[in-house]
Amino acid sequence: MQGGRFTMKKRLGTFAMAMLLLAPMNSYAIADGTSADGVVYGSNLVPNGTFESGAISWPNWVNIQIGKEQPHGQEYALKIPAGFGITGLDFGAVEPNRTYRFGAWYKFVNGDPGANLKLTLGKSFSQQLDFTNSDGEYHYVETVFTAPPELFPSSNSNLLLVKWSNADFYLDDVVLEKVSTDDDLKKEAISPSFLHSTDNAETTVDLEWEEPQGNPDVTYTVYKDDAAVGETSDESFTVDGLQSGGSYNFKVVASKDGQQSFATNSLNVHTSTPLPAAPSHIYPGQIGVGLEGIGGRGFEFADAAKTLRQWVKADGSEGVQVDANGWPLEDAATVFFDHRPVAAWLNDIDDPFKKFPDISGVYKLQFKGQAVLGNMDPSSPFTVENQKYDAPTNTTTADIVLPKGSGLLFMTFKQTNGGVSDVKLMRPGYSLDGKETFTKEFLEALQPFGTLRFMDWLSTNNNNPAYPAKTEWSDRKLTTDATQLIQDGTHGVAWEYVIELANRTGKDIWINIPVAASDDYVNSLAKLLKEKLDPSIDIYVEYSNEVWNDLFSQQAYNKAAAIAEGGQEDSVLRLHTMQSYFDDPNDADYTPAKRSWTRHRVAKRLIEIGRQFQTVFGEDALNTRVRPVLSWFAIIPDQYEDMLNWVSKVYGDPKQYFYAIGSAPYFNSSAASDAASVTEVLTAMQEDSKRFSSPDGSKMSLIRLADQYGLKSFTYEGGPDSGGGSTINVENRIAAHRSEQMGDLVTYDVGNNFLDKNGDMFMYFTLTSGYNRYGMWGATEDIFANLETPKYEALTSLLGTDAQPFQDVEENHFAYEAVKALYAADVLEAGESFHPNRALKGSELKEMLNRLAAYAKSRSASAFAGYAAPDPGSPSVSREQLAVLLVQAYEAGTGRTVKHPEAMVLKDAKQLSEGTLDDAQSAVAAGLMSAEDGNFNPKQSVSRAEAAVALARLLEYVR
Repeated sequence: MQGGRFTMKKRLGTFAMAMLLLAPMNSYAIADGTSADGVVYGSNLVPNGTFESGAISWPNWVNIQIGKEQPHGQEYALKIPAGFGITGLDFGAVEPNRTYRFGAWYKFVNGDPGANLKLTLGKSFSQQLDFTNSDGEYHYVETVFTAPPELFPSSNSNLLLVKWSNADFYLDDVVLEKVSTDDDLKKEAISPSFLHSTDNAETTVDLEWEEPQGNPDVTYTVYKDDAAVGETSDESFTVDGLQSGGSYNFKVVASKDGQQSFATNSLNVHTSTPLPAAPSHIYPGQIGVGLEGIGGRGFEFADAAKTLRQWVKADGSEGVQVDANGWPLEDAATVFFDHRPVAAWLNDIDDPFKKFPDISGVYKLQFKGQAVLGNMDPSSPFTVENQKYDAPTNTTTADIVLPKGSGLLFMTFKQTNGGVSDVKLMRPGYSLDGKETFTKEFLEALQPFGTLRFMDWLSTNNNNPAYPAKTEWSDRKLTTDATQLIQDGTHGVAWEYVIELANRTGKDIWINIPVAASDDYVNSLAKLLKEKLDPSIDIYVEYSNEVWNDLFSQQAYNKAAAIAEGGQEDSVLRLHTMQSYFDDPNDADYTPAKRSWTRHRVAKRLIEIGRQFQTVFGEDALNTRVRPVLSWFAIIPDQYEDMLNWVSKVYGDPKQYFYAIGSAPYFNSSAASDAASVTEVLTAMQEDSKRFSSPDGSKMSLIRLADQYGLKSFTYEGGPDSGGGSTINVENRIAAHRSEQMGDLVTYDVGNNFLDKNGDMFMYFTLTSGYNRYGMWGATEDIFANLETPKYEALTSLLGTDAQPFQDVEENHFAYEAVKALYAADVLEAGESFHPNRALKGSELKEMLNRLAAYAKSRSASAFAGYAAPDPGSPSVSREQLAVLLVQAYEAGTGRTVKHPEAMVLKDAKQLSEGTLDDAQSAVAAGLMSAEDGNFNPKQSVSRAEAAVALARLLEYVR
C-alpha cells in the first residue's frame, strides 16, 4: 500500500545537506570548565563515551559491539564491523544556534575506510569528518560546529555519527560538549526554545514556544523572514495578514534588561490553500479497496483462532512439537490476538489518545483434548468460566471473558497430556455451532466497494524462496492449518477463503501471484478459481507486488531470474533493451540493459500467467473475466512505456495481453517539517497530491499512456501516506488522518485528481488499520464502532453509495448498481421512475447507446463508433437483437474481438435467427449478457433493467 508511499508503505528519505561553520582545534581533550581565553566547555553530553561500562546503553544503536579487542587507553572500545551499509551512532540532542565540540579517537582495521564517516543532524546538517587515516593505529579527530537553526527537540536534533565503509571501525573516548563564551551564557539564561506552529490557515499562523527556565519575565520579539512582526510577554503569538499558499520562516528572540537571547529554532511554515470544489458526479464501481493483512483491525473471521499466532512452548520459548496441521503435541501457548496500539508493549504508545477497538466480551472457546487454561501476560487479564470437558468427543468448551480496555489474549494450555487441536475461539455474538466464517462488521464495511485486493491477505511481500527455487501448489496455506497466519514457512490465507469471501459479497477480486510461483501453481490456482468462484465475479491478476521495490524480497528474486534468463543468447529479454538508466554504483554489473531485463521479465511473466488462466477459463476469458494488470513504479512513467513498447515489439499489441496498467500514487506529508501542526501536515499532503496530478505529473502521464495503448489506468494502491516508521511528530500525523479535512483530501486526491481526470479504478489502501508510526492507512481504525470516519465517508460519497437516481430502483434491486453507473456516466437522466420491468424500446436503446458513445468519446481518443443503430420504431428489443448491437459496440470500443464464440455452447442455439449465433455466444463470452442454465432465450424481450445491466457492463469496457 507508492507515489509517495514511497511509502512504501514505507519509504526512505535522503539527507538534505547543509554545511556548518567548522573551526579546527587541538587534537587533545580539554577538561570541563573555563579555558584561558574565557571559553567555557560544558560537560560531556555523551553517556558512556569511554565505553568502560562495557554495555551498549545509547538509543538507536544497531550493528555495533563494545569489547576489549582494540581498546584505546583503558579496557573497552566500540567496534562497527566491516560491511557497506549505514550505521548511525546516536550521541543525543543538541540545541539550535549553539556551538559544540566533538572529539574522538578512531582507527580502521581490515579494509578500505573510504571517506564516508560524517556527523549529521537530521535533514539540516551533514559534515564529513577526517576519519581517513588507515594505518591501523588510533588517531584523534576533532571539530567545532554551530548547530543549525532548524533543529527541533525529539526530532532532528540528535547528533549522529554515520558510518558507511567496508572496514572494521573502532571508536573510543568520545566527547561532545557545548562551547560557550561569557556572552553566550548570558544569552542562554533567557533563551526561549522549541518554536512550533499549533495551527495555520490561509492567512494566519499560530505560534508557540517554551519559556527560558528560571527566567519567565522576558519580552519576546517574533520575526517573520528576519523582520520583526510583533512583541509579546506570552509564549504564543498569531501572525496574520499572510498570503494563501505562502512559505514563511519564523523565529523568536527574548530580551531582558538590554540583553538579547539566542534565537529559537527557525520554523518554516506553509499557509494552506483552499481545495477546489469536489466533483459533482459519482463513480459507482470505480473504487476498490485493499484488505489489511489478516489478524489486524479487519477482524475478518468470526473465529478468532483462525489468526492465532504460531504455537510456542507453555513457558513462551520456541520449539514446541506440532502435528502435520500445526497443532501442538505438548503443553503450549499462543497469542490469539494482540490489538493493543503501537507500542503498548514498550509502554510507549504512539497515539496520544490510545485508541483501539473495544473487543471485550464473552468469547466461546472449543478444542479437542483437555487443558488447564492460563494467562501468559498478566498485564492483559481475562477470566475462564464454564469450562467443561466432554469425554465421548474429547472436547473442551469454555467461556473466555475479556474485560474492557484489554486488547491482548495470550493463553497457555497446560496439563494437556499430548497437546490440543481443532481450537476455535468464536468472537462475542457468534456461537460455536454457527455457520458464519466472516464477521458481519467486516462484511458491512466491504459493501460499498466493487473490487477487493488481497495482496496483504496473501502475504505477497517477502514471501518467496531464493532464486531459482519455486513456490509450488503444495506450499500453499490450507483451511485445515492450525492458523491462517505464518506457520512453519507457509504464508498467506488459504485461497478457499478468498473465494468464499468473494462469493459471499459478490465482489470482484484482485489477486497477486507469488513471484516464484511455478506453472503448476498458476494452473492449479486457475482451476480452483474456475471451479469454485461465482462466474459473475471478475478476476484482476497481478504478478506479485511492487517487484520494482528493493525493500521486498520479490525484487531480488525477479532480478536474479531476469539476469539468468537474459544471460541466454536466445532470450526474448535481450531484445529491444532500454539504455537510458544509470548504472548502480554499488553493483557495477547491474547495467542499464540488465535493468530493462527485470522490467521486461515482469511483463513477460504476466503474459505467461494470463495465458495459463486463458487455457483454464477459455480463450475469450482473457481481458473479459480474467484481467491482467501490469504494475510498476508510479513515479517513472518512462519505464511503463518501455515495458509496453517492448511487449508490442516482441509479442504484439499489449491490449491483447493486459487489461490495465497499475500504479500507486500515494500522497504524503514528507514535505512537512518535523514539528508541523496538523494543518501543515494536511497542507503538505494537499500539495503532494496536486504535484503528482499536474499535467506533467506521473499520474496524468500514466493515464495518457494507458489511453494510448487502449488500456485502463488503475491504481493498485493509493491514498494518504504518513508512515515510514518514525515517531517524529507522530501525534500530529495521526490527528491529521482523523480530521474532517482528511476526508476532503481523500475526495480531492481520488476524485478530483484521478477519477475525474479519466482514471478508471482506484484501489484504496486499506480498508482498516491501526494509526501509528508505520502509517494511518485505514479508511477506518475501528470496524466495530466507526464507519463514519472522514476517509470512509469520502470514499462512499464518491462511489454514490446512497445515491438513488430513480425511486423504483432501490438498493436491493438487481439492476441498482448498473442503473447508478449509467446515471453517473450521463447515459441515463435521473427521474422519478425508471420502469425497470417495462420492455425496452428501440428508440430508448438507440438513445442510450448514443449517450454511452458520447461518454466514451469524452474520455478517450479511441472511443467506439460504427455500431449499427437499432430500429427506433421498434416497440421492444429481443435478446438476440441486443446481443448483436452490444458485440458490435464492444469490438469497436475496445479493439478486441471474441475469437472463439463457438466455445460458448447455447442449448437453444437453434432458436436464434440466422446470423446472430456468433453474436449471442460472443455476448455471453464477454460477460455482456448471461445464459441462464445454458439457455439464451433469444426471442425474449429485454426489460429496461436487463438492458441497464448489459449496458453497464459495456460501459466498464469502453470507459
